[in-house]
Amino acid sequence: MNVEGGIDNMSIPVDITFHPSWWHKNAGICFNKEFFYNSEYRIEADLKMRQVLFDKFGDLGIGENNPAPRPIIGSDLIASGFLHSELLGCEVHYSDKNPPEVLCRNMSEEEIWDLKVPKLDTCSLWQRIQEQTDYLIRKYGYVEPNINLMGIQNIALDLRGSELFIDYHVNPELAHHLLGLCTEISIEIGRRLCGYSRKLSGGVTAIVQKTVPEVYVTSNCTVEMISLDTYTQFLLPCDKRLAEVFKSFGIHHCGKSMEHVVDGYKLAGELAFAEAGAYSDIAYVRKQLPDVYLNARYSPVKLKDVEPEELKYDICKMLEDGRPMEKLSISCVGIDESVSDRQVHSFLSICRDAIKNSNG
Repeated sequence: MNVEGGIDNMSIPVDITFHPSWWHKNAGICFNKEFFYNSEYRIEADLKMRQVLFDKFGDLGIGENNPAPRPIIGSDLIASGFLHSELLGCEVHYSDKNPPEVLCRNMSEEEIWDLKVPKLDTCSLWQRIQEQTDYLIRKYGYVEPNINLMGIQNIALDLRGSELFIDYHVNPELAHHLLGLCTEISIEIGRRLCGYSRKLSGGVTAIVQKTVPEVYVTSNCTVEMISLDTYTQFLLPCDKRLAEVFKSFGIHHCGKSMEHVVDGYKLAGELAFAEAGAYSDIAYVRKQLPDVYLNARYSPVKLKDVEPEELKYDICKMLEDGRPMEKLSISCVGIDESVSDRQVHSFLSICRDAIKNSNG
């Protein structure tokens, strides 16, 4: 959705992403294993999802009327990071109205040292992805990768569990080893997806498709749980490696205080994109990242009950704190079935009007 306004016709992208429970309730979509591994089922579901968006919010630029099929792997209409962890041996539970749930392996120190990154060409799980990709290319001539690229610590926690936080202090060599393996598989998957399209981060955050479409975005969701020093010592080398390999690089930080690690993110490379979670100090983040395309997220939890005047204040503050406008976007991600359509309409329309007034 591009919301236009102002005498010079400037626009700021605004987007919404719904939780699977919302889709299950409003579109009857089931997010079981078939959604992720059956191309025809997923494409039919994607058609229905885009039409439902239009039927509900089309007057505000969301969704598509009579959409054409998209040859997608994964989805940019939900958030669902699991594949990297599953490839490294984690069990994944699928359900109708939730994203796939990764069950932590709680690996021992010995198991971590013995862990090997699977060779994707002989990995049966990856071959299921490859078969879908080959099928879609034969049928459509191309494929759109929307697999959630996950993040290095996210994957490591799925394997080691909370023991990883202790490793940082008492067993740093093991922590570096595990994070290195997670980086290795991320690069391998990313390189393969780049072979099909340079646009491969829609499964991390859909807004990049309207802002910096060719960026590789790593999901630093769990970095909210560690200090700047810990990030700099353990995860910064991983993010720098990703930036070196994929050139156009971005960081997703959905935690409430991106400002506490943004000084580390500045060192990861020449960032093309950064995403600051709801309640982050946008003004401070923007000061540290003045030239980066910044997406400011609004809380879906707050959206459920927020009054229009407070919502207007919040959006206007995000716009002011996030300037320059030409390098700013706004999104609300993870809206579940408890949030009314009225509140979603309010968010979109207030964004539209606030952007128009900011540019006017």
